[in-house]
This record gives sequence, C-alpha cells and structure tokens, in this order.
Amino acid sequence: MLRLLPVVLVITLVLGGLGYWRFVGSKPSLISSETSSESDSRPIEVPKTLPQAGLEERIKALESLTTKLVVQETGSSDSRVSILEASVTELKARVSTLEKATPAPAASTGQSVVYIPLGSGGGPWKDQSWYSLSEYQVILDPANYPNYSSMQLEANFRLNEAASTGSVRLYNVTDSNAVSSQIDTTSTSFGIKTSSTFKLPSGQKTYTIQVKSDQNAILFVQNARIKVNF
Repeated sequence: MLRLLPVVLVITLVLGGLGYWRFVGSKPSLISSETSSESDSRPIEVPKTLPQAGLEERIKALESLTTKLVVQETGSSDSRVSILEASVTELKARVSTLEKATPAPAASTGQSVVYIPLGSGGGPWKDQSWYSLSEYQVILDPANYPNYSSMQLEANFRLNEAASTGSVRLYNVTDSNAVSSQIDTTSTSFGIKTSSTFKLPSGQKTYTIQVKSDQNAILFVQNARIKVNF
C-alpha cells in the first residue's frame, strides 16, 4: 500500500493540474465573450439626420433617398428632352405656317413699262428732208426685253412758228431703214408726242432719231425715248 501511495498522489496532482489549466484557459474566452456582448449592447452612433433609427431603418432610408435622387435626375433629363422636342415641334409648325402665308413671287409680267432714253437737247434744226441727229443715239437689242408686247417712240419737241409741221421718227442706223414711228406737231410749245406701236428686228443694232420740218420752220427737240410695253 505504501508503495502505491506515491503513484496515486502523482496521478492526483496531474489531474488537478490539468483541471486548473483548463479552468484558467477558458476564463479569457468568457471575458472576451462578455466584452463582445457589452460592446454589442452599446448604442451605435448615427448621423444627426437619423437620431433614433435602427440599422435596418437607416439602410432603408438611404436606399429610398438614393432611389429618389436617381428618379429625380432621370426625370429632370427626360423633362428637358421633352421640352426640347416640344419646342422643335412648335418651331416646325410656325415655319410651315409662314411658308403657307408667304405669297408666291410675282411673275415678270408685273413690269408693265420700261423707258429707254435716246438723248436730250441740241438744235435748232430746219431741214425739209429727214436729218439724223447724232446727239440722239442708242445701241439696242430687243432680246434684252423678253416677252415685251410693243414699243413706242416718245419725243418732246416744238416749232418756232405756227402754220408749219415738224416731224420726228426712229431710224435704224445699222440696217439703214426707218422704223414705223413718225410723230408730228404744229405747236410752238413743247409737248410730248407718242407714236403708234411697233416691234424692232432681232439682234443688236444702233438707233437714232431723224427730224424734218416744212416751210423752213425751225424745230426744237427737248428729249426723246423709247417706251417698252409688256
């Protein structure tokens, strides 16, 4: 028995040491668990905008705010696009209205008369035969007056004495022939006389006026021109 006592004692000490070691080793874990529990039970600091909200409520609030911001931004962009589209549509409608209201350009026939000056002044003359006046001359091509209907000679002239007749006509210098345009006066006062209508031959030609008077009467010409009718 005495021999077994030391063995039993050693075994008891070993078992006691193991039990003590296990007790000491598990104590920090309990302390750590208690500390963690205490930290979880403490209130979590949150922004002042959510003073009493829980974590889940805060997350939901943030998600709702984000959604509102996205919707607002998207809605703002869509609104701008809609406004621009509406403005473009309105502008197109106004342009269409203006185009319909704008009158069509007037036809060239709206121009009824054109005057071609032949000259002015000069004289006096008292020839009994037709005499060409170098002071009155023009180069003329009727093609420059498309769609004209007729022409007429107009001259402002007079005699120095009554009981005489003075005459003026248009003369084609290029072809050396007179145009059917003779006008006469017996007045001693200046007055405009107009010939009957005529048409000129095609092509560019030089024209002048010729004068004559009977009984050696003196003739004065103030001005002359060709009237082009459309």
